[in-house]
Amino acid sequence: MELNEKQINYYKKWANKRKNKLKYLLIQGMLYWALPFSIFMILFELNDNQFVFSMKILKDFIILYSASSILGILLALFSFKNIDKKYLEFKNKSII
Repeated sequence: MELNEKQINYYKKWANKRKNKLKYLLIQGMLYWALPFSIFMILFELNDNQFVFSMKILKDFIILYSASSILGILLALFSFKNIDKKYLEFKNKSII
């Protein structure tokens, strides 16, 4: 399998990212996935309340963010394993 220049650069950067798995899981799972999802979902509740902020909405946001963070970390874990598997295959074939 031939890799283009963009893919080769991606996997070269991955070599550094894969060293810190926990950081990857927290950033990808909690920051890039769970936070935008939680904000998006809480906007629906704010829309129903005519954009009046209350402690109930804050409490709902914290609960939603906590639950979606767990899901986000699991998604990031699956993503990490998939990317790392491909990286190791390419590295063993000396493509990278």
